[in-house]
Amino acid sequence: MKVKTLTVGPLAENCFIVFDGNSKDAVVIDPGADGEFILNELKDLNVKAILATHGHLDHIGQVGYLKEKLNVPFYMNKKDEFLINNEIFPNFAYIIKAVKCPSPDFDVKDGDVLKFGNLEFQVIETPGHTPGSVCFFNEKEKIIFVGDTLFKGSVGRTDLPGGNGKMLEESLKKLMELPEDTVVYSGHGPKTTIGIEKRTNPFITGVFRLKW
Repeated sequence: MKVKTLTVGPLAENCFIVFDGNSKDAVVIDPGADGEFILNELKDLNVKAILATHGHLDHIGQVGYLKEKLNVPFYMNKKDEFLINNEIFPNFAYIIKAVKCPSPDFDVKDGDVLKFGNLEFQVIETPGHTPGSVCFFNEKEKIIFVGDTLFKGSVGRTDLPGGNGKMLEESLKKLMELPEDTVVYSGHGPKTTIGIEKRTNPFITGVFRLKW
């Protein structure tokens, strides 16, 4: 399994292309902006699906564009469907040049196993940043895509529509149960590991507390 990170849009959101080096089967995770750029990076791959960790516009802003171009299904937790048409901030859609996002073709839930050729992901529901936030975990490779639930040295904000600090705390505890050498790919910023965050993230160690 190979991971290509594309940092897109004015909020420097991380879109991930995950693919099998042999079959070239691939999925796109969180295509938030710069749709043409993302599409160009997919030209030699067999794209099977588009996955979203949550429904905020900076993570789904190009789902509609890529779905039309690639004719592949869209996977997202439907608890976040109410966010699809929520700009959150005035003119946010215009700023990031978002394309209208369709409803998900498939609802992803805790414990689901998604298989796309040689690619496999376990779905872990991690509400808090949004009600329908999920992570995509590959146990064999020890790789997890966490959206805006967890960042290197920080965590997702809970003051946006549907945010809940208590739920986020519980979700973070769940993630900290994963193997410490699990590589964490976040929705913004650099990658990290569960072990590093367990030892150094002030929201995990208790130096800082979430508010709700």
